[in-house]
Amino acid sequence: MAIDAHAAQPAPWRKRLAAVFSGQVIRKSIIAAVLVGSLLILLNQGDLLFSGQITGRVIIKSLITPLIPFCVTMLGAFLNSGSSTRPEDLRPGWAAVRRSLIIAAIVGSVIIIVNQGDLIISGNISPLTRFKIGITPCVPFCVSLYGAYLAYRNALASQPPA
Repeated sequence: MAIDAHAAQPAPWRKRLAAVFSGQVIRKSIIAAVLVGSLLILLNQGDLLFSGQITGRVIIKSLITPLIPFCVTMLGAFLNSGSSTRPEDLRPGWAAVRRSLIIAAIVGSVIIIVNQGDLIISGNISPLTRFKIGITPCVPFCVSLYGAYLAYRNALASQPPA
């Protein structure tokens, strides 16, 4: 009998996906994608856009860039949604910070490679490029932590009133 009750419940990862792909989390992730994506475009491609050096490569990088904060927000919400039924257990804490640091290292490295990889390979690293490389991982860290907060807020909102 216990096997049938367990089989009737969705898998924990399905519950997490359902929570993350709720309308509220997706809307907030889109807002993060627009705001943070615009910030990343200005940070990484702004000097080229403002100087009029707009190439196909700059346009492609600028169009792809907002996908990064969207995906990182969704990933942060998924990783921090957990299987707990109590919203208090989902409150972002040190575990969320640790996950966000890991995401920042991985995603920040990808962003750096995409946007400054050609300059790094050529050895043409200016102080502005060093600044861009240094600040880039901060963006996925903040966005991932924001995703963890969204998962927590979504759990609070879906909790029946007491």
